[in-house]
Amino acid sequence: MTREVWVVGASKGLGRELARIYASEGRTVIGMSRGVPPTEGDFEAYLQLDVSSAHDVNAMIARLYAAGRRPELVVYMAASVYQGSITEEPEHLLRRQIDTNYLGFVHLCKALVAHRPDNHRLKVVATASTLAYVGCPSLDNYSASKAALISFARSARAELSAHGLSIQIVSPPHMTNGGADLVGPQPFSVAWSARHFARTTDRNCGETILGRSNGLMVAMSRFAPRLAARIMHAIGLDALQRGAVRLDRSTAPET
Repeated sequence: MTREVWVVGASKGLGRELARIYASEGRTVIGMSRGVPPTEGDFEAYLQLDVSSAHDVNAMIARLYAAGRRPELVVYMAASVYQGSITEEPEHLLRRQIDTNYLGFVHLCKALVAHRPDNHRLKVVATASTLAYVGCPSLDNYSASKAALISFARSARAELSAHGLSIQIVSPPHMTNGGADLVGPQPFSVAWSARHFARTTDRNCGETILGRSNGLMVAMSRFAPRLAARIMHAIGLDALQRGAVRLDRSTAPET
């Protein structure tokens, strides 16, 4: 039987490249996103989905299982980003980050539990961020929403395992196509990040941080928290002083 993967947030960037890798390995890939589906191949099917709607997520998962779909892996890549001053952040972008980066994953897990057959077990991957561990000025609410995602995935792991879901947390590295504005840890290409992300999802690792510089920053936040905070504050404050802004619709990954 061909192994099946669902990638939620697969329209571009890391999610799109990850789908390409899975397809090249001979896996059946089902892509989902809020935005317009990609025009190229790699997907056996592509579905538009707004992860902020619990009703829509539940209905989509129900339809897929009713159609006989049985994924061995579901990767949640959906993300929404706003970078800029807290005082200038529009309320709807704040709520979208919470809905997309955190609550969408909760909706997905609940729907999988509700509709999967009793004998079907699968792995669900929460895509987190180094900023969830260390935070960064100018990306305050993005950092907080990813921290909420990690906390939920950790605490829900035991209960969801009893329902056939294995939860994995993977944090991509700072990448050349984005990240904390122009300043940050060593940047990695999307291709490198997707390749190592895919390898990680094939292993039984509960929680992984990709990129040596990112792992070092997280370790520093544990053992030298003041130093880590100074570094991240310098990165974030530099962005604020230059007026750096990343708006949800223009530069963030589609959900």
